[in-house]
Formats: sequence, structure tokens, C-alpha cells
Amino acid sequence: MEIALHAVTVSIIVPCYNVAPYLDACMDSLVHQTLQDIEIICVNDGSTDDTPALLREWAQRDSRIRIIDRENGGQGAARNTGMDAAEGEYIGFVDPDDYVEHSMYARLLEEARRHETDITACGYACFSDHDGKLLEKWCQSPAAGVEENVKSSLFHLNALWMRTDVVVWNKLYRKDFLNRHHLRFETSFRAAEDDVFCLMLLPHATRVAVIPDRLYWYRRQREGSISSSWDERGAPFMIAVERLMHATEYWKKVGWLDSGLAQGWVSQALRVYLLGHFLAQDYPLPQLSEAEWALLRDRCRKWFEMVGNMDAYRSLGKWDFAFCRLLASPPEGAGWLARAWWKFLSQCRGRRGRYYEVCRRLSLPEGQRRKKLRS
Repeated sequence: MEIALHAVTVSIIVPCYNVAPYLDACMDSLVHQTLQDIEIICVNDGSTDDTPALLREWAQRDSRIRIIDRENGGQGAARNTGMDAAEGEYIGFVDPDDYVEHSMYARLLEEARRHETDITACGYACFSDHDGKLLEKWCQSPAAGVEENVKSSLFHLNALWMRTDVVVWNKLYRKDFLNRHHLRFETSFRAAEDDVFCLMLLPHATRVAVIPDRLYWYRRQREGSISSSWDERGAPFMIAVERLMHATEYWKKVGWLDSGLAQGWVSQALRVYLLGHFLAQDYPLPQLSEAEWALLRDRCRKWFEMVGNMDAYRSLGKWDFAFCRLLASPPEGAGWLARAWWKFLSQCRGRRGRYYEVCRRLSLPEGQRRKKLRS
């Protein structure tokens, strides 16, 4: 299909790394968008399979497709490359093993222009890579709404920002909004970079719109994929902690941390990325090495030093607040008797048992404390 050169309204960025088996379905859904004035920027992130050849074939068939080759740097780096090259008024992201409804970008653009939004999000459907069946428990059809000033709103479970989900591919972003605030993906994260990017948007977002339409089809249960392993065991704990640290440091840098703390958004991030791993009954405590527990100890203490006032977390509930105090001030110089007592109490059911197990794991034995003080 030959398309004449034209002005670009939406730049669709597709980061590609060894996705040859899925690429045709994705590209077919993009070139048949009902919105014609688009460009499709495919960033070949150092693929070693047939992905580059397939991309070239598609580029020969549709002049709106642009290919950028780069050394492998991860999905975040590939998306950044696409954002820097984008010529559209708006930017969207699609993962190459997924596909979208033909009306997706026309619908999102219609809402974005109607409400003059920085970010516009839609619902999505999840399907199994094994048999293509719809996985309803992971699908989302968020209630429609428009938020006039997200960064100044109070957190609540039905807040519009919560309905958008912390993924980047179900959204349309105004490019000048992203560029004005220098918003890019953190390239040191090779997984779960969506979370951090969405959290970095939060202190800047003004008008945001959400529509319930399921316009994006997200592939799950793909063998070897990160999301598949996380569905079974949950996201690795240290990855979650590093994301929380990075987002909070960014909030402090842009002067939003105090507002986010007062409005409840920081407490929600704490609950999701830190407390949730300790308190969730569905998963055992993270299996960390002694070195990782020591790193976690330092990270948690640093995080609470950064955010300050502990009173802000009293509303989280008894055990959540108890964990906050524990993580902010892990036990120092615990003797063998105290550690044995904590080990005994860790056999208790529910959050009490969890609390004392974490207390034992995070505690610094007396000998290590003396060694630390001498150094």
C-alpha cells in the first residue's frame, strides 16, 4: 500500500527486539489505522533474528513507516530514540508483540482534542499467546472521565490517574508536554520502565482523559517473557524498590514531593512498591540474599529519610504503619536472644508473623553493628 507524504499528527513508536513471529500482526494493525496522518517509527534495538528484514519489507509497502537501527539498549532506550525522532503532534507507543484496533488512534486523538489533554488513555484487552483466548481478569474498561489537574488532586482508588494504569501503550501523549518537562524513559531499567515513566508524569500532568473502549490488545503468557514470569511470582522485590526510589527522587527534584505526600500519592506508591511485597498474603517473603537484605535495609532507610514526616502514614492502618516504622529504623545491634524471639514470633499467622520475620531479616546483628561502627 503506497501512501503519499503528508503532515504527521500522531507518531507511533514501536521498539523492536527479536519479535519476528509477532511483527506482521502488529504492523498490519498500525498501517490500517482509520487515522491516516500518522508515522510509524520502528526502532530496531539490535535484533538478531528476522526482525530487521521484516521491518524493511513493511517500509517498502508503506511510506509512513520509518526504521531506525541502533545497538541493543533495552526497550526504554529504544522508545527514547523514537521520541527524539518523532515529528507528530502526539506520541503513542505500541509493543511489537501486541496489536491495536484500527480505530485506536482516531478515538484517542478525538478525545485529546475535544478536552485539550496532555494524556489520553483507553481500556485494553489481554489475550493468551497460547491459544488467543481473551483473559478477562487482566482486561480493563475504565470508567470514562476528564481530570482538570491531576498533579493537584487527592489520591483515591477511583482517581482518574489510577484508571489509566501504569503502562504506556494504552495512551496518547501530547509531544510538547513530554518535551517541555524533558520526560524520557530511564534507560538503566531494562524491565518495568513503564511504572517509573508513568510516576514521573504524575507531578506534571494537568488535563487527562480516559475512555472505556478496549482499543489495545496486550499479549500475555508468552513463554520467556518478563510479564509471564511476574504473573506467577510477582515482580522481583529489588526491582520494585529501585523504581520507588527513582520516582521519589524525581518527585523531590521537581519540587512535587511535599505535595504528593500531602495528597496521598506518595503513600500509595509506598503501599504498591514496598509494603505490598511485605504484606501480600498471596506471595511468600522475597527470597533475598544477605547482601540484598542489607541493600534493602539501606534503601528503605534512605527512602524514609527522603520523605520525612512519619505521621503521614498513620492513616495506612496499624500494621502498615508498623512496617513503615520498622523500615525507617531497622533494628540495630540485635543479640541472639532477640533474634531467636523474632524467629519464634515469625511463626504467627498473618501480618504479625510477617512483621517479625522482616524484623529478623532486616536486623543488624550485634557483631556486624560493632564492625560497622569501627569502619
